[in-house]
Amino acid sequence: MMRTVVYLNTILVLFLLLAGCGQENKEKAPRYENNRTELPSSQPSVPISDLHPHPRTFHIRDIDNRKTLLEFQGMNGTFRRIRQPIVILTLLSDRCAPCRGMLPYLGRLQRSNDDDLFLIGILLKSDLDPTGVRRLMRHYESNFFLSIHPDNETLARYLTRQLNLGENYPLPLTLIFKNGKYVMNIQGAVPYEMLQTLVDQLKKPQEKKE
Repeated sequence: MMRTVVYLNTILVLFLLLAGCGQENKEKAPRYENNRTELPSSQPSVPISDLHPHPRTFHIRDIDNRKTLLEFQGMNGTFRRIRQPIVILTLLSDRCAPCRGMLPYLGRLQRSNDDDLFLIGILLKSDLDPTGVRRLMRHYESNFFLSIHPDNETLARYLTRQLNLGENYPLPLTLIFKNGKYVMNIQGAVPYEMLQTLVDQLKKPQEKKE
């Protein structure tokens, strides 16, 4: 895992310097079992570290009333009813121009990697009602799980404190997990190509230690 993290961080630096923005493609929407009620059943996550004995559980819910739970011990998590091994969790706000700019990239990323990736948006500091959120997502072609639950703000405070980012943390803030293990975070907006490269690297089988 350490080699993977170092490699991903190298890719991150290169793309921040060189990468451009990708054009949008209309592709299939992410699949959900039990449509509009709950997320797909999950595979067991990798065991969480005992260094944080008190897990924190947060509810999330989207505009179609799909619900699930996120449970964290430190920065490692259990993502209930999510079957994909890679989870990307992005804190964002509709008031934030870079966040709105990333919405099409996040939507495209989910559509292009539906078998391996589940993308969760955590909507913060928003006055939009569910109709307004639906209109926003349709406008930016961003059909992924966007949580509008009251727990969003508490979840954001927990994660940013774990990362020692302080009260004035940057948005968007993207956190990447594989099999429940925290991999890395990205502060600020990034292009689609960089996100896809990171996902491609995480899809590769982990090297066995000799």
